[in-house]
Amino acid sequence: MRTPRFFFHLTLLGCIFLWVACGVAGEIGEMFCTTPGCDFKDSLTIGGGMKSPAITGYCPSSKKFVRLKLKSWADYRKPQRCPDSGEPMQPIYGDAEISRIPCPRCGHLTLKYKLKLMFD
Repeated sequence: MRTPRFFFHLTLLGCIFLWVACGVAGEIGEMFCTTPGCDFKDSLTIGGGMKSPAITGYCPSSKKFVRLKLKSWADYRKPQRCPDSGEPMQPIYGDAEISRIPCPRCGHLTLKYKLKLMFD
């Protein structure tokens, strides 16, 4: 009788452990504009794998999303600059930052993000 309960708890613990471990990995998703008639849609990779650190951000003057390879994960939360203009890059750590970026096509603050895949 105790065996099924033991395996249930072990499985639950394993799922929680694996879910938390995925938090340090990168993710791939789709961003889209919700303004009627805009139809802006693009894929977006946020972060990088555990052995390939990267940061994703937005460059306001060029209206481009960029992904920069980093030397180490210690640089992930440090300010980065846009490669083309040298201006400060707006970092994107998740969907909360995407909603603060104007749509590159229509200029409204109506961008949304939908997670598709997590990777390491």
